[in-house]
Amino acid sequence: MQLYRLRFKTAHKTAEDIKKDYSSNPPSIELLEQIAESYRNLDGAEAVGAAWEYSPDSYSIYAVEKEADEMLKEFTYLQEQDELFGNYINDREQFNEDWANEKYEAMGAMHFDRTDFEVLEELKIGAMPN
Repeated sequence: MQLYRLRFKTAHKTAEDIKKDYSSNPPSIELLEQIAESYRNLDGAEAVGAAWEYSPDSYSIYAVEKEADEMLKEFTYLQEQDELFGNYINDREQFNEDWANEKYEAMGAMHFDRTDFEVLEELKIGAMPN
């Protein structure tokens, strides 16, 4: 695993771009449009992400700058509307409460395509102290 400081470059995202990520049963066009808008809102925000050998075309995101937290929250809520994998379908109140109380847990790592980022720097990982 390698960590990077990244900047989102997602101003170009469209509903059609997102629909291509679904092999079958994509969400409604309305939800796809909302997800595309949430990608566009993240444009320019900085994040810390990891590159893993098991997923060579993506970065898993671990943190975003404080100013982008609300944008990531909205993006995440919209991802939770997926009928197959979502845990907060039409439950904004519980999602907001869990997010605010730091009780929100995603079903898996939050991966974004590498093309959605500009790499600002590689972060050095030191050895764990004994």
